[in-house]
Amino acid sequence: MNPQIVWHVWRRIMREPELQHALFAPDEPARSLERFDFTEEECEAAWAYAQQGERAQWFVTNYRFRLTNSFLNALETGAPLTLRALLARGADIPALSRAFLDRHAWKDYGPYVHAYCRDALRFLSEQPDVMAIAGLADLIEFERDTVTWLIALGAAPAPLEAGAPAAGVIERTPLARYHRCSVRLSAWLRDKALLGKTPLVPGVEHYIVHLPDLQSAVRFALVPPRVAAIYDALDTPRTRASLSDVLRERGHAAHTDHDDECLAMLARCHAIRASADGPAS
Repeated sequence: MNPQIVWHVWRRIMREPELQHALFAPDEPARSLERFDFTEEECEAAWAYAQQGERAQWFVTNYRFRLTNSFLNALETGAPLTLRALLARGADIPALSRAFLDRHAWKDYGPYVHAYCRDALRFLSEQPDVMAIAGLADLIEFERDTVTWLIALGAAPAPLEAGAPAAGVIERTPLARYHRCSVRLSAWLRDKALLGKTPLVPGVEHYIVHLPDLQSAVRFALVPPRVAAIYDALDTPRTRASLSDVLRERGHAAHTDHDDECLAMLARCHAIRASADGPAS
């Protein structure tokens, strides 16, 4: 038999419960596999697996057990705060995992853990029971936006190899992003024992999510509104003079006494960089 066909059939067996039942159920009479749209050679491969049903079922069980656990691993890697909140609420993680995998036909994401986490978070955001406590939807959105950014950052060609900015120019780096939250998420972030247990109150908060380098773990900083406004105004590289003009055009004060401190905060978060000569005044 063609090895590629055999592998294709085996992947379908691992991922399709109806096919597993047709091949391995002891009370299932031998019959045609036409309803699975198999070719003659694919049917031959399927029935070969059925003849070794006990061994094949062991591998299927092991595959499904591994994928069920991988849901937990994906959340641990890309959304640890969401996972901690779910565990604090007594959520049935294995049941959520199986429901997610049923929806995705027991897809094996392999090494693409952040993509797995992104899809898992999207699934969680659609579960009414998960969304029952105020603030959890915002936390999920926070971490889903972060893993989506990490996926894009990983796909970007050599994000750290860009040349230095022109003299007097301030520009964003690819190692940070801005997130606006509509609840006081900081209550959970300051005291993680409260994660998922106490509802959050409404209130806008501004965060810079950042990486010191591509090998480091994600960090986040709660920043004042002025920092968020300056970061927004640096959507293209600017001098200090043009930055002030843009801030004024966008409804903010052109200057404040805290602007140097705000720029320093963004620099500490690896969110901006300036030329060696420093930003122009």
